[in-house]
Amino acid sequence: MSLALAAVGAVVAALLETSVAPYLLIGGVKPDVVLICAIVYTVTVGAEGGFIWAFFGGLFLDMLMAPSRPVGGTVVALLVATGLAAAAARFLGRSRVATAVGATFALTFVYQAVFAGLLAATEGGFPLPDPLGTILPIALENAIVALPAAAVARWAWLRFGVHDRIEW
Repeated sequence: MSLALAAVGAVVAALLETSVAPYLLIGGVKPDVVLICAIVYTVTVGAEGGFIWAFFGGLFLDMLMAPSRPVGGTVVALLVATGLAAAAARFLGRSRVATAVGATFALTFVYQAVFAGLLAATEGGFPLPDPLGTILPIALENAIVALPAAAVARWAWLRFGVHDRIEW
């Protein structure tokens, strides 16, 4: 998948997160579609495209939700989570799908904490969320959504991706 297609996919994911995801509440929480896509792409395909997903998806989310979010706050939180996902993909096991699901679960906590810290710094007096009460259900739902997304992304990359081959 080209990097331009990753940028378009990030914009579509941000549109889905703001328009469709609020109606797909499971247990009162909605999935972080852009976070899931960025981490899954980073782990299954490559870090360069994952950073494109994080940057453009976060920027578009900030623009769509401009009054309630500082511009650039989601971008920073997504880039931190995507960078940690790239490090996890490099050092963890060979199963890309399992790594993507585990990284999505763990990095949801990082993403939510960084974003809440940025909101607290910009707005002042914003309470930090309770990790077990509010973030754990979101992390579980993100991991459940990441499982089929990672399986499809890995299959598509192995089937249609550009692979370097040795030419003799």
